Amino acid sequence: MSQRKKPVSAKKPAMPAEIDDIGRRYQTVLWLIFFAGSLFFLPQCLDRYLISRFFFISAVLLGAAVWLWHVWREQADWRFHGFDLLLLAWYGMNALSVSWAFSWSEGVFYTQKVLLLFGVYWLARQALLHDEASVRRTMATITSALTIVVSVLLTIQVGMAMSEHGLDNQHLYDYASGAFGHKSLAADFLFFLLIFHFLFKDEFKQKSLFWGAVGVLFLLLLVLQTRTVYLAVIAGLMLYLPLRAWLEPGFRSVFFKKMLPLGVLGIGLLAALLFWKGQGSTLAERLNPATYLESASANERRFVWAKTDLLNEEHFWLGVGNGSWKFWFPSKKIEGAFRLQEQGIVFTRVHNDYLEIRAEMGLIGFILFAALFVAAFMAAAAAVWRTTDAHRRHDLLVLSAGLAGYCIIQYFDFPRERIELQAILGLLFAYIAWCSRSVWAGLPGISIRRYSTLILSLMVAGLAFNLVLGWQRIKGEIHTVAVLEAHSRGNFPVAQLEAAAASNTFYEYNDVTIPLQWFEGIAFYQMNRVAESVAAFEVAYRLNPWAFQVINNYASALVRAGKYREAVPLFEQALTINPRYDEGKFNLAYAWYVLGDPGKATTWLNRVDTIPNPQTEGDRIKNQQVLTRKAEFSKAMDNNILNKR
Repeated sequence: MSQRKKPVSAKKPAMPAEIDDIGRRYQTVLWLIFFAGSLFFLPQCLDRYLISRFFFISAVLLGAAVWLWHVWREQADWRFHGFDLLLLAWYGMNALSVSWAFSWSEGVFYTQKVLLLFGVYWLARQALLHDEASVRRTMATITSALTIVVSVLLTIQVGMAMSEHGLDNQHLYDYASGAFGHKSLAADFLFFLLIFHFLFKDEFKQKSLFWGAVGVLFLLLLVLQTRTVYLAVIAGLMLYLPLRAWLEPGFRSVFFKKMLPLGVLGIGLLAALLFWKGQGSTLAERLNPATYLESASANERRFVWAKTDLLNEEHFWLGVGNGSWKFWFPSKKIEGAFRLQEQGIVFTRVHNDYLEIRAEMGLIGFILFAALFVAAFMAAAAAVWRTTDAHRRHDLLVLSAGLAGYCIIQYFDFPRERIELQAILGLLFAYIAWCSRSVWAGLPGISIRRYSTLILSLMVAGLAFNLVLGWQRIKGEIHTVAVLEAHSRGNFPVAQLEAAAASNTFYEYNDVTIPLQWFEGIAFYQMNRVAESVAAFEVAYRLNPWAFQVINNYASALVRAGKYREAVPLFEQALTINPRYDEGKFNLAYAWYVLGDPGKATTWLNRVDTIPNPQTEGDRIKNQQVLTRKAEFSKAMDNNILNKR
């Protein structure tokens, strides 16, 4: 077997002590980004993981830029090749789209996440240039440490779920949050731990521990029942195994004698599952792809995607702006989506990064985003074809399998939003660019060494801005948690003060796109400060004119202020977005009754409906409450005793 050769560096030779010191700096930063950054969270925040990791990794990259400033000025690769430029163009497109985004604060936040992607990519590329062997050893150790921590945490949580509810998928979703928010994101992370195990397998000295860790990861992935990751694993194996068998004669016999028969057996089991459909076993049902197409989740996702396509038709070239899909989506009406209409569920992501980017940055942005992955795959393929180094070929195959899995995951999930997954993507891109550097060297590039100080200064400024943005959002989320707690206790004076404290230039909405002024409006309304309530709801309506709850509450405040005719079109607008919003129908019936038109009031009251074919006790209770309220309302109108609110 050929030995891995130390890559030839273009930089000047340095003293061993200097190399060791620089290597230790890179090792420290890699530990902070990939180990600490993947586990860091702030329990005080509304989303304990997202903004806290954004802030943490921004701080780490900023510290790294300062710590390695002189190293990068003297030794960094300042020839920006094609992939570097593509990644910078992607960041530029994100930044440009903020100018037409519905919300500046959300657009900037989404844009600066791409800066973190580029920052991790840049750091990893320079670390590999300095000493690839050191990076490999460091990442292998980080992978092992993360596997232990995450596996233990998930095993405990899965064990708790199983002890109480068996392998029921919904309860696993509730319990197995891991360190990532919910089980699907945890499974995504486990997939990339698998990829890193195979990428750095030569650095694992004890093969029994290596295969034991791989087995634990596969078992956890199976138990977590995340179909997206099942597909990612299959896609990775279908790319890696046949290509390795084709390229490595020594592996070919293993592939045909062991791997291929196992694959045929797997196809047979899959065919059996298609006929069985689980028969009540949640795990078997989740393993069966046919059951997914029949599930409520699949129907809901198809609904969201179809509505997004309508949005894309109207904003074809440039989209609606970065971070703005979640505001525009309800404008296409949510009729037909049960959970959105009856349970108040708010979708803030498309659950398809390609479609979301197409919606937010149009066809131009989508092409640019897709070009990143196409360029990475093509460069990897070209490098595999050129090299005779078996180790390098193996690395490229594993990296390509990991990137293929990432492409599958972002078709059904939202890794674009999660910081730890963006860091992983940055590492995958950087390693592929490093392994295929001979390919990029033969293509046009731009030498910018003379501008190195300017480029580093811009990077430092961008990361410093991230700290300001991140800290303001952290403070806003902490105050928002206090708002929710005060509301639950009925302490509306405190809720109003906390809502006012939560709002700032970089944080204007809670996690489900409800403007913070809405919470102020609710508090003022409950304290009978009607004029202030109307003013707060008016601001909230401007910040999100398609949230039917916001529109309804704004109209209700106008009714309380005696402005019935102004309220009527707002109630109607809320019902246009959600035709099954019964609270809006009651409110509209009341408004028309007070305006002296009992006929229209009765018409709207008759449109109040119950949940058809209720499946749960909660649905049945809700239906009974609606019918009781409807009867009382009708009786009050008949007896002319419906008092003004």
